[in-house]
Amino acid sequence: MLPTSDSLRNSIGLSVFRCLLAGLVMKNMIFYLPMADNLLGAEAIVDYDTYLGTMYAHGLHAFIYPFHVPYAPQLFIIVTFGVAFLLFFGVFGRVTALVLWLLLVLFKLRNGFILDGSDNVMEVTLPFLILADAYRHNTLTTRSAGIGTDPGPLAGLGRIVMRYASLALLIQVCFVYFFTALAKLQGDLWLNGTATYYTMRVDEFRQTDWNIALTQNHYFVVLSTYFTILWELSFAFLIWFRKTKWLVIGGGFLLHLGIWYFMRIDNFSWIMIGTYAMFITNRDYVRALAYGRRLVGWQTRTRQPAPVAEQLVTRAA
Repeated sequence: MLPTSDSLRNSIGLSVFRCLLAGLVMKNMIFYLPMADNLLGAEAIVDYDTYLGTMYAHGLHAFIYPFHVPYAPQLFIIVTFGVAFLLFFGVFGRVTALVLWLLLVLFKLRNGFILDGSDNVMEVTLPFLILADAYRHNTLTTRSAGIGTDPGPLAGLGRIVMRYASLALLIQVCFVYFFTALAKLQGDLWLNGTATYYTMRVDEFRQTDWNIALTQNHYFVVLSTYFTILWELSFAFLIWFRKTKWLVIGGGFLLHLGIWYFMRIDNFSWIMIGTYAMFITNRDYVRALAYGRRLVGWQTRTRQPAPVAEQLVTRAA
């Protein structure tokens, strides 16, 4: 069952994901800057000649960056931070997103050993985010910079491109979860229900005193292991239906929040939680905002006329 055109009006969620992705890139660059020479320089973990060979093997010799030059690694990280900062505020729109994607690809080719699952998610989602309708909100420009925003014969084609780029993003997230679950099913620990026990007790990931106490409970270990597998397998199918979408999003939020709290796998947890924003329509965001305002007393007790609410929904859509 393909989503309806109304369910693809998710420019708010796309903008939320864009900002979160850019924020995580900025966070990573701040972390990498003091170690720039060790990570990317001439004497880095990955030999510079290996990097050159990789670039030539991929036919990317025109994009070779001179990481071996003094202070070049620091400059690369600072530029990447700056481009991510521009993307956070939607400056230059799709051009900025394209440049950031190229920079992240170069970073991976220089030293892929320091990257994690969140970097892979960024790499596979950014190409679609470049074309999607993700530049209307939280932007310093007065108008959306992108395809299909200017009047003309190509405007209709541009809107179609943005719509299907948005759909491709959602499908990409489904692929990530579904094939991650299939990969886990290749391991005995996930099949016999003990994977949670070992992952929460590994020294690098044992972040709280609760890790030991929880994994001593047989029911917690088995249920959490099988819940993870079943939830990841079902995500790709249940996320498209209104009656099950919120249950799936709620389960994913709790799952990744637990991974972040008990194992401190922060980047991957937050980028995946951020992808859920794209499955929420503009209409849902407007309704949630209106409910939140009523909840905290920002609105008067007098009921607003229906046309005002309709204008808000139409504007967001």
